[in-house]
Amino acid sequence: MLSHTIKNRETHDAIERYVMAAIVDAREVYTEPKWLTWADHWINGRDRSFASARSAHRMARQACDRESVALAAEATDSPESMDSEFSLLETGAEMAAWAAGLALVTAPVAPDLTAGIRRIEFALRKRFAAARDAEGARSTRPLLAGRAVALARRAASMVMPSEVPQTVRLSSR
Repeated sequence: MLSHTIKNRETHDAIERYVMAAIVDAREVYTEPKWLTWADHWINGRDRSFASARSAHRMARQACDRESVALAAEATDSPESMDSEFSLLETGAEMAAWAAGLALVTAPVAPDLTAGIRRIEFALRKRFAAARDAEGARSTRPLLAGRAVALARRAASMVMPSEVPQTVRLSSR
């Protein structure tokens, strides 16, 4: 039974690395700001939901459709372009659609409660860092951020202990 679990975990990790590589590659050539924001959130693990992946995939597919229309219009406008060799290289939008499609297929359909906890943790860290920077010196309560993050991690381990990363479970003990 344990070997079956290990093989499933290894397969899951391999698929996740494949999706990550596709997103990173598409990020280098596709410049749509909303898609890049989604890609950053997916890479950081803040939002790997089905809904966000579906939205990113839809954005990239719409960009592919616009590119196809532009290429078709260009081909009808210039007859010599029909004689030229058709390029088989993928465009940035096609790469983005492929990467978002992979994320969409691998995303859990059920809501990821631990992703909500991670977003809360990120927001807490960001707000406490901004408050510390605004004061210009060390905060009068420097451990408050650490306590809030520890509370978020403890809540994550209680909500879904089987899906919380091992590092979070170990640090909350």
